[in-house]
Amino acid sequence: MKGYDGKEYAIGDRVELHPGCDLWMRGARYGTVVGSSLTPVDRVKVELDKLPNRKFSCAEDMLRKIA
Repeated sequence: MKGYDGKEYAIGDRVELHPGCDLWMRGARYGTVVGSSLTPVDRVKVELDKLPNRKFSCAEDMLRKIA
């Protein structure tokens, strides 16, 4: 999977949402990749730090790997 910065990330990596996302603007900026689905529009499942009881999915290019 490639992030919006062009760098690769994988399941288990820490990621940051794109600053243009509504969730990013609401403070849910970081999370961990927990899965993906291979469909015509690839989706990545993320568990966000601010909302740990819910999993969110988004396009793979709406995330970037953080250290």
